[in-house]
Amino acid sequence: MTIDEFLSRLDSVKSRGQGRWSAKCPAHGDESPSLSIAEGDKGILLRCFAGCGLWDILKSLSLEAKDLFFDSLSDDPKQRRQQAAERERQRAAHAEEARRSGRVIDARREASYLIASRTGLDITGWSDEKLSEELNLLAAAYEVLRAEDHEAHR
Repeated sequence: MTIDEFLSRLDSVKSRGQGRWSAKCPAHGDESPSLSIAEGDKGILLRCFAGCGLWDILKSLSLEAKDLFFDSLSDDPKQRRQQAAERERQRAAHAEEARRSGRVIDARREASYLIASRTGLDITGWSDEKLSEELNLLAAAYEVLRAEDHEAHR
């Protein structure tokens, strides 16, 4: 089973960084995500922070332990290599999405901080150059926030 196939069986899946996710545990009535999912070298790693055991989680998903191992997908070495290459491609895509998401969050945070820090400044002693520089910084900060808001409403 691939990580994407496994994640598609869960509710409220959220990326937690490179090769890590959280979701609602299917073995108990989870109100907020308590299941930690990670992509290991050879398979999918699970941990329920509410205390559910691996067998309970697998049973609730109609899976067996062997389904968590990537290499159990095929006996053919060529096919296993292809599957490993596909997993690496998926891992790289997930990592890039996590990096992009992190950069967007950082940019929004910095833009909000810049705008808040410039509120109520006394600009009477500023040169035209200093005023122009600050206005350009504020315009760029508002553009970051506007672009992300526009993207969110698509």
